[in-house]
Amino acid sequence: MKTRTLDRQVMDFKKVDAHVHQFKGSSASIGVQRVKNVCMAFRNYCEEMDHEGCLTCQQQLKQEYFLVKNKLETLFKLEQQIVAAGGSIPMMW
Repeated sequence: MKTRTLDRQVMDFKKVDAHVHQFKGSSASIGVQRVKNVCMAFRNYCEEMDHEGCLTCQQQLKQEYFLVKNKLETLFKLEQQIVAAGGSIPMMW
C-alpha cells in the first residue's frame, strides 16, 4: 500500500479503503489471518474517517506484512534445499 496517501493532511478515505479491501482479500485467500484482521480494523477506521486510527493500522499492517514475508522466504528456501537434496515438494492443489 502506498503510504503517501496516509501522510496527507486531507486523506482520501475511500481510496485508502479500496486498497486495504484488496489487501484484505489477498491476505484471506492465502490464509494470513492476522493481516486480514488488521485490514478489517483498518477499514473500520476508514469508514469512521479516523486519520490516527488509520496511521496506527498502517504500522500494524507493515509489521504483519514483514512477518509473513520473512516466513514465506524461509519456506521457499527450505523447499529449494529439499529439491537440491533430491527430494520433492508435493503439490497441495
